[in-house]
Amino acid sequence: MKREFALKLDNVEYPVVVEGDTITVNGRPFAVEVADDGMVLVDGIAYDVALEGEAATVDGDSYEIQVSGLAVTHLAPSLDSCDPAAPRAAEAGAGAVLAIMPGKIVRVLVEPGQQVEEGSPVCVLEAMKMENELRARQGGTVRAVHVSVGDDVEKDQVLIEIA
Repeated sequence: MKREFALKLDNVEYPVVVEGDTITVNGRPFAVEVADDGMVLVDGIAYDVALEGEAATVDGDSYEIQVSGLAVTHLAPSLDSCDPAAPRAAEAGAGAVLAIMPGKIVRVLVEPGQQVEEGSPVCVLEAMKMENELRARQGGTVRAVHVSVGDDVEKDQVLIEIA
């Protein structure tokens, strides 16, 4: 399946075409795969990549990113399949931990009543064959955990509430 979208990296926009394991950026093709250890291989060179919100960290260097024109509805479950009791981002408080993109919960690291510090890992979301460790945005007590291992989640779905 061929997918085309635009990627804005540090305010410079690049056209991107994805076909199989080849990603063409600004007309230049790259062979890309995700290794078993989570590293991203680009033309055989390993990079440590982490995505969080509108930021990407590659080998310790952070970049502001925005993606437009990428439809992910075929990858993500419909909202009907998500927990209807779970609040959405619009209802979330300051301590809510949100899904940064559609994906699957592979680890839940906290439980209701547990004390956490700001920056503590609270769950792991797998998306696009990468594991993303989501962290507490504030210190406090875990008020609610709205997901379990194996749950499919939508971008901006509230996963964990901390008060």
